Amino acid sequence: MDPARPNDPDPADPFFTERADHAILETIEIGTQGEDCNECVRKLRPVLKKITGVKDVKVDLKHERVIVTFDPRKTHPPDLHDAILNTGYKPGLQAD
Repeated sequence: MDPARPNDPDPADPFFTERADHAILETIEIGTQGEDCNECVRKLRPVLKKITGVKDVKVDLKHERVIVTFDPRKTHPPDLHDAILNTGYKPGLQAD
């Protein structure tokens, strides 16, 4: 931080979106209910991939979960949950 400009954001702060020059990615597992076929994959993946900040989506049918890698500066887990709900599936209480 520049002492002459205490209100300016720190350029080294990786969470300051205008100056961060590298991706900050998080991966979460979201349990789902009612997901048990390839049709589910075709419905869930594209919807989640359209969300700004989502980099990768993997659907694990065996364990009924979705694994999402995203930039937390651009989207948040509640947005991902809402997208799952909009496809007709329910986020589960926890991923197995």
